Amino acid sequence: MKGKIKEVESFKDFERVYKVFEEPPYNEKYTEEEIQEIFMKYKKAGYIYGAYNEKDCIGIVVIEKGVRKDQPVNFNEDVMYLADIAVLDEYRRTGLGTQLMLYSVMQSKALGYKKMYMRTLEQGKSMSYGIARKIGFNQIPNVYQDVERERVDGNVTSVRNIFLELDINLLDKKSIKNAIENSSSSEEIKNIDSNEGINNFDSIEENKNSNLNNEDLQK
Repeated sequence: MKGKIKEVESFKDFERVYKVFEEPPYNEKYTEEEIQEIFMKYKKAGYIYGAYNEKDCIGIVVIEKGVRKDQPVNFNEDVMYLADIAVLDEYRRTGLGTQLMLYSVMQSKALGYKKMYMRTLEQGKSMSYGIARKIGFNQIPNVYQDVERERVDGNVTSVRNIFLELDINLLDKKSIKNAIENSSSSEEIKNIDSNEGINNFDSIEENKNSNLNNEDLQK
């Protein structure tokens, strides 16, 4: 059976993947109630998408509409925030993270957003940093945020985060498709159907061209 990336409706699916943050290298501490609160907050603020291999959710990506008030960034236009991305340990380094991030970018484009941003650790300290740079995200200069997290050993540590941004309008269908194909080193991951984001690109461009033609007719 072919897998699919789709919106996550089940808390158990979300929890199963989100618990990877309790494992190395993150070692973050969460109670089930805290994860439930995070799930509800994400559902209210935006969208949670999951990669499903047959019946199991094996990865998630979360996008939120607008800028978080507790973050030191400003934009002159509406933006989508890439809030979280996580993949089960056995599916890391297979290209699934790239597919999920690309999917979130294309869904943002389909929703009419022209810019996207994210917070992450610096180069060499984060899986998401490398994926984002490969897709086309660039670091926002001189913007940092120290984030405190409680670890599974009970200690609270502070980690410096950076911010990246992406101009969605600069992406094209060919580069997106190549990134998806080149990222998939596993046959199991290649069976994940992420073409919906590609198809969205086609429909968005067709609508844009149609609108331009209608404007020409009205002149």
